Amino acid sequence: MGRVVNKLWFLRRLDLFEGMSDPEMHQLALLMRDRTCRLGEDVTVRPSGDRIYLVKKGRVRVLSGDVAVAVLGPGQMFGTSAFFGAAAIDQRVVALDNVVICDAPAGRFLQMMASHPRLAAKMTMLMARQLFDLEQIAQRSATENVGQRLADLLLRLADREREPVRVRDLSQTDLARMIGASRESVSRALGRWERQHAVAIGQRSVDILDEDALRAVANSG
Repeated sequence: MGRVVNKLWFLRRLDLFEGMSDPEMHQLALLMRDRTCRLGEDVTVRPSGDRIYLVKKGRVRVLSGDVAVAVLGPGQMFGTSAFFGAAAIDQRVVALDNVVICDAPAGRFLQMMASHPRLAAKMTMLMARQLFDLEQIAQRSATENVGQRLADLLLRLADREREPVRVRDLSQTDLARMIGASRESVSRALGRWERQHAVAIGQRSVDILDEDALRAVANSG
């Protein structure tokens, strides 16, 4: 019972489920299973394609093949291609922290959406937002230089729950793939910013020492 109450508290905080009654929220909490995954573990259940996932605590990295395409945090969902019967068989989702994930069978979640038009509408908005974000990334890749794209990415990925503000567990190669650039160009930009005391470079991390400086670079177009 304690786990269900804790899950209800978390789900009620999400705008996605706003307007659902207490019995409906309780039904949703029973449907969604909590799982804990340790740093470095795969989050998705194999075979994939029949479940949807909600990040409850921590962050996960989404990889398509060997390419890191996104980092997701609390309140964000993935696996929504399962709604269309389209399993992303080349996609891996790996824990960047010790994470807590809620997952549910896609078919049963679809049934709940059919019974709750408000939930269906918000899920549609969520997926449209994700598509818009992908289009924005593609547009930035076509119109902005490496420095602008890299600064924007670092600001979006930064973990602000700890000091210093840090982008963790991503190599320079990962960062380069996520913005469609070469590792060498990313290394040059980071080195320049480090000399300007805007960042500090670790083995698989970047500490952001001057957010205003990076924001100025990101918006310099």
